[in-house]
Amino acid sequence: MENLQEKIKKLETFLERDPDNLRIVGDLVDSCLRAGNLDQAKVYLAYGLKRSPDNPSLAFQKGMLLLYKNEFQSAVEAFTALLNTDVPQDVVKYNIAWARLALHQPAESLEVLEGADSSQPRTALLKARALHHLGRMDEATELLWVAATHDETALEAESMLAIIALDQESVENARSLANSILGKNPQNVEANLVAGTLSLNDGDLAVADTNFSVALAEKPSSGRGWLGKGLLAMLRRDFAQSTDCLERAVELMPTHLGTYNALAWAYICANDLDKAEEVAQRAKSIEPRFAETQGTLAVISLLKGDKSSASIQSKLANRLSGNSFAGRFSKVLLDSDSGEVLSAESLMGQILNSEINKQGESLVKALTRYQEKIQQEATLNDPEE
Repeated sequence: MENLQEKIKKLETFLERDPDNLRIVGDLVDSCLRAGNLDQAKVYLAYGLKRSPDNPSLAFQKGMLLLYKNEFQSAVEAFTALLNTDVPQDVVKYNIAWARLALHQPAESLEVLEGADSSQPRTALLKARALHHLGRMDEATELLWVAATHDETALEAESMLAIIALDQESVENARSLANSILGKNPQNVEANLVAGTLSLNDGDLAVADTNFSVALAEKPSSGRGWLGKGLLAMLRRDFAQSTDCLERAVELMPTHLGTYNALAWAYICANDLDKAEEVAQRAKSIEPRFAETQGTLAVISLLKGDKSSASIQSKLANRLSGNSFAGRFSKVLLDSDSGEVLSAESLMGQILNSEINKQGESLVKALTRYQEKIQQEATLNDPEE
């Protein structure tokens, strides 16, 4: 970072001597971006564009600045304007695809990369991330092994392979990959997320907490990290913290059904049934035929005293999936109905600890295990410059 600052100072001196030299301006913008000085990069970019409004190199750097500022839709528009120009098209398309994936548009991202050379490791890695989001795990895995053979992308590819192993419930494979990666880089985000989730399932809360904390320190925008923190807080019965963390996770993963359901259960445990129902209904609006959501709504209806709606929702949940935790839990509650009004407080222990599905999972284990395959979190590699 210090070397970049020194370079910026030298370039500023050169620009003072030659104020119309756009090459120096471009180098300044690039150096400021790399140093994380986004405001300074914006100033020099405006300086250059004022002198040459149609300069394609500066237009490309405008797109890069928008990516660094997480203004992904504007970045898509900026790079799309550079299609069919003299700017290298493979790099332009890569960055459009990167921004599309950041916008939770994996199909559109993959479409942009159609025909791109998958032997290029970063292209293979980005395609794999899009395929992972779409639940096309075998295709993603094949591309990740391509990326894993190149030094520059090997660790990222192995990290994604660990995530896919976790999503496919290949526990020992996920554990082995995560441990191997952490041996090389203890701060690796994906490996810490995998290790944290496995430790959570194993009941080793202290280790899980450390893993999720490391992941979030490295990447505060990790939805999986906040999901893990939220589930930890739920296990510790700190429902205020749980809902805070899970709200953040939903914000970062706005189409991930498992996170919505985790948040709804946290509100159930906090005895805020109206909020729980609101969250579950949001999940239902994304995918109405997801069994866990229907089962969660059944439990909420039962707690609100609406046994008729609960019965309908519970039957639908169990018809959609015989292995739905919430569906089976709601059925147990309905079948054991004593006529008394249930309360969230009285159910808290059952909600957190009862083993209700065929695998003998508790709620927290079911939620951490579950990953809706077509709606995964994007953990993006750096945009190509």
